[in-house]
Amino acid sequence: MITLRRRPRWVARRTRIGTALATTAVVVSAGITGSVIGLAHAAPDSGPTTESTPSASPTADATTSTGMPSASPGQQAGTVYANRQIPGSTLFAGARQGNQFTYWSVGADGAAHLSTGSLYLPPQTAPAGGYPIVVWAHGSRGLSDACAPSVHPTETDLDALRTWLRRGYAVVGTDYAGLGTTGTPQYYDVDATAQNIVDAVRAGRDISDQLSARWAVVGEGQGASAAIALARSLPQPLGSKLDYRGSAATSIPADFASLLSNLGPATTLTAPPGWVSDALYTLAAIRAAHPEVGLDGYLSDTGRAWMGKAQNLCVGDLTREVAGLSLGSLFSRPLAQNSSLTTILSSASTLPSSGFTRPVLMTQTLQDPNVVVPLTLKYINDARTADRRVSGRTYLTLDERQATSMSDNDTRDFVAGLMR
Repeated sequence: MITLRRRPRWVARRTRIGTALATTAVVVSAGITGSVIGLAHAAPDSGPTTESTPSASPTADATTSTGMPSASPGQQAGTVYANRQIPGSTLFAGARQGNQFTYWSVGADGAAHLSTGSLYLPPQTAPAGGYPIVVWAHGSRGLSDACAPSVHPTETDLDALRTWLRRGYAVVGTDYAGLGTTGTPQYYDVDATAQNIVDAVRAGRDISDQLSARWAVVGEGQGASAAIALARSLPQPLGSKLDYRGSAATSIPADFASLLSNLGPATTLTAPPGWVSDALYTLAAIRAAHPEVGLDGYLSDTGRAWMGKAQNLCVGDLTREVAGLSLGSLFSRPLAQNSSLTTILSSASTLPSSGFTRPVLMTQTLQDPNVVVPLTLKYINDARTADRRVSGRTYLTLDERQATSMSDNDTRDFVAGLMR
């Protein structure tokens, strides 16, 4: 498996278990200093199960003598816990076969966690060596289990799924650990999300013998951050079983940790609604996973109420509700005064701009409600300048549909080049 910071060096056990904007309105004021997979089928517990043989029970993890978590034999990262074939009656047009599976991965705490993954095969006959794999790394969907893409896919998820299947790729996706499975979603940690992606590919290749070792990641938002982390952190020793080729990332939340760390009662920041939702999800996830940080002492009554909404509302509903929200109203004290919080944000969410080991394509449109576009454009330019493996594309048109189409065309050509 890959080695990301703070991750134990586990080796996955492979067992064949079946064949089966308007951003021009964005203003960063002086108040801030410093800078699925959509599944078109029923919920996981419905429909016939063609295979569901747990490889281990989801019990608490043991710890080593050093205090670090250790996995039991059945909890090795990338190991399938349960698998079911999606019934043909609920399989959307464009997919020849679909599987939903639960697998073991690693969380931000370094411990074993269950995650839900999905695998779809295209209608074309598998080429020699198997279908090349595209991982669809979705963006923010929420913290509630009801927001998991395997339960309630967004149109963005479904569009991506159909697009890559139509192009002849097998598609693998993950809800990410803790979303739809036991535990707190590791929403704020880029490396944990990246590890969930790698382990979903491992598990998917155990489920089907029609998959190539070649794979690439296409991500947006939260998934874009993980895709970028993989392009930098994934080393050679994955052997013949996994041949990671590179990543394409769009709607990249650049400088997210820095902006979030500088929020406080004096904040005057007009940010895109999707960015505000991401900020609320991140703070709510850290609040749940790290009560020792004492985030409540920095929140106003309004802020604590919004933490509750972030825990329960999926991204569409939360984004609609945050329209016009004053970020300063959420806080009673500046977050910059909480060193524990800012350390978590910096170590878990900061994106690299150089040192990539695989090619990475970064794209950005001007009309993006989920990021602070000027910061993303600067990040892409800095990364492209600093590392020859980075390709950057920006689409300087206010026609959102045209820009999205241009981005998709560039991503299609980039992925095709990776798979040659």
